[in-house]
Amino acid sequence: MCRHKTICGFVLLLILLSGGAICIWNINKGKTEPRIPTIYIFSDGICWDKKEHCDIITTNQGITDTIFGSIKFRGGISSGYPKHSFSLKLTEKYPLAGLKEAKSFIINATYIDKTLMRHKISYDLFRAMSPENEAAECSYANLYLNGQYEGLYVIMDKINAQRLGLDKKESMAMIFKDPPLFWGENRITPQEPDNYFQQTYPKLKKADMNAYMESFMDFLFNAPDSLFAKEIGQWIDISNVIDWHLLLLYTNNGDGVMKNFYLYKKSEQTPFRIVPWDYDHSFGRDGDNELNMLERNVDCERSILLKRLRQIPDLNYEEQLKTRWKELRDNGIFSVSHFKEMVANNDKIIREAVLHNAEKWPYNAPQYYDSNSYTQELDIMTAYIQKRIPQLDSCFQYHKKTTEQCIR
Repeated sequence: MCRHKTICGFVLLLILLSGGAICIWNINKGKTEPRIPTIYIFSDGICWDKKEHCDIITTNQGITDTIFGSIKFRGGISSGYPKHSFSLKLTEKYPLAGLKEAKSFIINATYIDKTLMRHKISYDLFRAMSPENEAAECSYANLYLNGQYEGLYVIMDKINAQRLGLDKKESMAMIFKDPPLFWGENRITPQEPDNYFQQTYPKLKKADMNAYMESFMDFLFNAPDSLFAKEIGQWIDISNVIDWHLLLLYTNNGDGVMKNFYLYKKSEQTPFRIVPWDYDHSFGRDGDNELNMLERNVDCERSILLKRLRQIPDLNYEEQLKTRWKELRDNGIFSVSHFKEMVANNDKIIREAVLHNAEKWPYNAPQYYDSNSYTQELDIMTAYIQKRIPQLDSCFQYHKKTTEQCIR
């Protein structure tokens, strides 16, 4: 790793790649130090199916580093958008864009979200709810690919064994991404035929956990109510589920009930816990960018887990949910003022970079339902939360029947 200190706010880096000279001028020449880092990536070619070698230069708070790694495109539906996301793996641990040292990162285009905040705010909220809650740490960076400006990106640490603190000596430590656990008979077609539950750790060849997950799913759907009430806490952390449930309701993320989460287990003695993922479907917008100011409410009863937790009286789940909502309201985590503060803090960091990003990726592109600007989109988020919090306050303060209707 090479480290160079920037002098007088501007530096010229001469990089020799593939026999050619590429000059990169600090984009902040003649200006004050930028609030966010800049990442320059050089690669002979980027693919979808495998990572290719890349050289990386980062500038952050006057420090310039040269690091190395491999990169590929990433994304499902978002792969159809013109601004692409990337998976990046470094040869050694590095605090990319000011995040914790790690080898693996997601460079998220967040194209469909004009604020570039919905993921970050959702994850920050979930972690703020409890020190036990895990969610991706996020930062911002301007990205250049082979010398060409690609836009403002959300840099995220990758949810993996290292990030979750899993002990590789534990035979029952495991991670699944978007496991179709709560679907029951409505089975989906897996991306990998032999990996139905989408196991990401350990590698399937090392330890196949499909049979264990089949047992969990059988319990969820078929265990008698009395047995379910007695043993569900051995399978999954109920406090963590309650926080996840409230996050779904708070953000109105209908796409996050059956997918868009990680499920992980640290050891044989610990239950499964949930890590939220992919929250651009939130705060007044659906995942495809369609405006949704609570005309369409999240239906948590689609999940067999959330449905049975609520329906079995012995679990007293609704009362736990109600109590937890009041705790989060009383401590200010769920409040209009806290939400506005989170938006303002992010806006202070990225506003100038967002305007530059919009020059590259216009707001009136055909992928959007409207041509709202960044500022107008911030107003939508605030208007949404000002409407959603009183609505949920009413739900959790009314009698049992009303509460049931609201949290479904």
